[in-house]
Parts: sequence; structure tokens; C-alpha cells
Amino acid sequence: MNAPGGSTTNIADGSATVGVQAQTVHAVNFYEIFPGDSPERKFEVGLRFLRGGVPAKAREHIGEAVADGYVTSRSCFYLLLALLSGRTLRQVPKEDLAMLRVAQGRIVGGTDEWTEAIGVISCLLTSLQKGDVVPATVEAELNRLGQVQRDEIQQNLEMFLNGSIQDDLWARAFESARKDRCDQRRLDRIWKFFQPSPAGARVRRPNPEAATIGDWGRLIGASALSLAAVCFVGVLAWQHAWLSTLPALLLFGVGCYVCWRNGVEWRFLVERRRDKDRDYLAVGPKPAAAQRGFAGKIDRQFDHYFARYVPRNTERAQWLAHTAGIRRTLRDEVVDIYRESRTDAEKVAWLVRYLVSDVRQRWERGTLWDYRDRLRVAPSTKGLFVLGVAASTAGGATMIWAALQVQPFHAVVAAVIVAAAGRVAALGWLRIVLEHRRFAAEQEDARRSLAGREAAFERWTAKLADRPSDLEMAHWLDCDRKALMEEAMGHYKLKPSDVVAHAFIEAPGKSYKRARVSKGPWRYTRYSLLIFLLTADGVRQMTADLDFVEASFHDKGRINYRYDAIAAVHATEADDGGRSFELTLVNGEPIKVKMIEALQAVAEPGEDERSVSRVTLDAAGLGNTLHVLEGVAAEGKEWIGHERKREEDGLAALADAVQGISPRYE
Repeated sequence: MNAPGGSTTNIADGSATVGVQAQTVHAVNFYEIFPGDSPERKFEVGLRFLRGGVPAKAREHIGEAVADGYVTSRSCFYLLLALLSGRTLRQVPKEDLAMLRVAQGRIVGGTDEWTEAIGVISCLLTSLQKGDVVPATVEAELNRLGQVQRDEIQQNLEMFLNGSIQDDLWARAFESARKDRCDQRRLDRIWKFFQPSPAGARVRRPNPEAATIGDWGRLIGASALSLAAVCFVGVLAWQHAWLSTLPALLLFGVGCYVCWRNGVEWRFLVERRRDKDRDYLAVGPKPAAAQRGFAGKIDRQFDHYFARYVPRNTERAQWLAHTAGIRRTLRDEVVDIYRESRTDAEKVAWLVRYLVSDVRQRWERGTLWDYRDRLRVAPSTKGLFVLGVAASTAGGATMIWAALQVQPFHAVVAAVIVAAAGRVAALGWLRIVLEHRRFAAEQEDARRSLAGREAAFERWTAKLADRPSDLEMAHWLDCDRKALMEEAMGHYKLKPSDVVAHAFIEAPGKSYKRARVSKGPWRYTRYSLLIFLLTADGVRQMTADLDFVEASFHDKGRINYRYDAIAAVHATEADDGGRSFELTLVNGEPIKVKMIEALQAVAEPGEDERSVSRVTLDAAGLGNTLHVLEGVAAEGKEWIGHERKREEDGLAALADAVQGISPRYE
């Protein structure tokens, strides 16, 4: 065995996957079929599956549409491609050929581009059956077709075409892959597929004003009693000396007003600043729940982005230390306003980024602590409050002294009532006014915050507006696979016609994110790609880590082994949902690939986890790979001759089915 570049285990082992960082399911009806959908709708969904690299689902839906009566030259063309896509002739069952034969017989109408495409496939199959394929003729026939039909044939018939015809078709395929690999602004858009649809902007609503009916009753009673006592004292004072009572009463009234107005302002600013300080400065130990679930994910997001978005000319340690309080406050708010709706933490990552960047911008502008200046009590307010207290005290004392000269006992009782009831009334009105101002201020803050967050939400939504479709993702991935296959053939100096069969596996790479549309296969930010090239001499295998977002290969490895070196090939499905592929060589060295990680919540409501796994495995090419490698493990090098012999009958039956005539072989 020749294994240049390292041992088998080091090159091909894919079992060391770090795991998923985030997962997203886009709730779009791209692959959805609903009860009562027309056969035409089922066909269109099946066609999307075919173009999305999931031929098994394409066969299911297109076949069902044709069986339900949607029989056209176009539907028969794509039914034929679905039957052949992703598998060899040996894997095409007789019942599929019977369905195709019946459908072909029901086509009515004249010749169009789709019937011409079917005719080209029919001629090609007949030539392959007879062994008289002329590459130039095949090339001419394909060039006679439209671009759509030609590309579809080239894309879906790669598994069973062999001989010299492969050289021309694969040369065309490689050229197309090189041209399309970064087409449609792939490098600018592909990362957006892995971003979830963002949750809408929210803010924490201020607590309502805390005043009950009982509070209002006590307040009104105390106010009325206090006012009545003041009036009684004023009447007694008036009786004694009205000339001095009038200015004393005015001094008392003006003093109370000035004292009240400035005292409320003073108290409000102090409490408001204290609340802001608590939000910006106070830091306590993290609750245990912060390390788990949604709260833990949000906590880690804030830690990550605060560590990442460090202001200019600022040390990270200083930045993190001085913003610990506001970081905790913002984190608690996000957890509080989204947790009850079971929102995925990734859907509010945009908000976390916005909040952190807003704090950074205010830090850089020097306005992060502006509230302390804005809420500082002015000296004039303090001075007027003191003057108001002095004026009201002087006026009140003057009136009480005059009242004592008329009715001492009643004046004393009235003064005590004024003091007691007035204190209760003043404190009650102070609390209500402060609550009203607090609520108004917090509402204004919430309004400004919501406006900023809504603007950030709109910007993020607009940025994701050109998110790639699943078909674009499938096409780019196919281009990457062909790029690696072309590199492998170039390294081993193989022509496509030298390759008896080929197989591939696309498994998740290390430390990946993943996303999919509803009912569709998982797409990953990183892949571990394996290409198997079966030649007359043995197996040529190339592995590579694909950074799907950057369209770049890393950590490539190669290994060669003879057919008799393959001891066993099998796929396993664990009880926890994990899927893996393993090829064991006679020397005991395994080539392992983790196909699907054992993760929770892989299926959305209305989906079956096994169905999601099957779709993903079909898109990863596991079915054909197992067919090829299991055959080699069982028969060795003789598999090549046996497979060609087995395909002869398949070619004949397939050619007859395409032509819509009775089969020659039963």
C-alpha cells in the first residue's frame, strides 16, 4: 500500500469533529409539500430537490407527480434524470423503469426541447449499450440542446458514463465548475445563509406607576386635613392681626411652592442618577442560571463581543473592567425580554452586536458617562430649595404665633395636624410625582432605545436580504467537489476515462456552523471532503477540509490502496442520532468519517429527525459511496468486470424505458 503524506488514520480520520457552534433552520416553503397540493406543485418541489443535490427526494416527488397525471415532456425528462442522478445503473430498480416507460407512452404533442433532450439521452444509452460511443458525436448532440438541458444532463449523468466519453464531459464539467465556483458574489453572500432570520427589536418596558386606590385615598384625606388645618390657623391669625397675617400667608404659600418644586427636582435627579449608577456600575456575581440555556448563550455573546469590540486607544482590560456593570445590565435586559418567547439566542445576536457597538461608540465619543453631568443637581436648585424651606417656615411660624394669641389650645392642635397631615401628604405627593416622572423618563429612554434598535434591525435585515438560496448553496458545493476531483486527477495524472468509478462523501468539518431550509439538507460552513477514484490498479483517495464560506481547501491528504486491501465498509447509526461511515483496511487501520453529529433539536416542529438525516445523507453522497465501496470490499478487483457485466442488462432496460417500449429483459 502506498500512502504518501502520512498514515491512513491521520489523513482520513474525520471523527475528531469539534462540534456545532450554531444551527439555523430557515422557515421557507421551498421544499414543503402540503396536503392538497397539485401534481405540478409536487413536481416543482421535486425539481428543487434534484437541483439541491437530494436525488432520493426528487425521485419521490417527481415520480408522485407523474403518477398523479402531471405527464409532460419536461416532467419525463426530469424524471429520467432523477432516476439516474447520484447512482449507477445497478441501483436503478425495475419499478422505476416501469414508471418511466408508462410516462413516456403517455406524452402527447409534438417535439420540443425536452423531447429532444430525452432523445439525446436515449441515443447515448443505446451507444453505451452497443459499445460504439463516438465522443465527437455525443459532444455534437449535447451542443444541439439548449443550455438548460445540456447542463442538467451533464450534472446528473456523471455516475454511470464511462470510457472516452468521460474525458469530454468531465472537461466541460471542470471548466464550468471553475467559472461558477465563486459566481453570484459567493464570497460576499454565502455567510448569510448561516445567519438566522433575526428576532424583531424589543426593549424592556418601564414598570408602571406604583399608586393604588388606597394610596390615593390616604393622600387625598391627608391633603384635605392639612389644608383645613392651615386655613383654620390662618383664620385665627387673621382675627388677631390681619395686617401681618397677609404677608405671612403669602410668604408661607410661595415658600411651600418653591420648596416643593425644587425639592422634587432635587430628589428626582438624585434617584435617577442612583438608578443609572446601579445600571452602569454595580456588578455582582453571575447567577448560576447564567451559565445554562438561553441566558448562558446570551451571556457568552456579550462576553465575546465586548472582548472583540474594544474602543480605539483603549486597553482591553480597562474597557472590560469599566463596562462590567453596563454589560451585565444589557445582558439581563436581553434575557428578560426574549426568554419567554423561546427565541433562539442566535436570532438576537444582531441586537447584542448593536448594543455593544453603541456602548463602544459612546465610549469613543466620551459620552458614556454623560448622564452623571446631565443628572447632577444644580446649585440654584439647592439654593432655591433652602430659601423655600426658610420662607415657608418663617411664614408658618408667624401665622401660628398670631393664632396662639386668639385660641392657644386650638392653635396648637391645628399646628400639630398641619405638621402630621402635611408630612403624610407631602411624602405621598412626592412619591406619586416621582413615580410619574420616573415612568415618563423611562418611557422616553425606551422610545429612543427602540428607535435605535429598530434602525439596527432594519439594517441587519437589509444586509441579509440577498441570502443565497439552497440551490445556490448546492451548486457551489458541487463546484467545490469538482474542483477537488480535478485536482486529484491532476495529481495522479489520470484522465476521466481512466477512472472506472468514483464516489465522494461530504461530511461536516471541524468547529462548524450549520443551516438548512425547512425539509432540506444541512449545509455546513466547513466540510471534510473525501473523493474515491477507482482505477484498474486500485483506489486513489484524496481528502481535504473545505472552508465553504471562503471557498478554500486546507489540510489535504492522499492515500492509495489496492482493492484487496479493503477489509470492510459500513455505515453506523447510533441511538443518539449520530451517523458515521467507516472503511477498514486489512492492516486494521480505519478511515472514519462522522456524517451527522448527535445533536439535539435537529428537526423543526412537523419534521421527523430521521427524515432530516436521510435528506442530509443523500445530499452527502453516502448511498452511492456505500454501493461502490461495499462492492469492492466484497469482490475485490473483480468488481470492475462484474459491475460492467451487470450494467449491460441495465443499459438495455433503461434504453427501452426511455424510448417508451416494452422491456427486452425481465
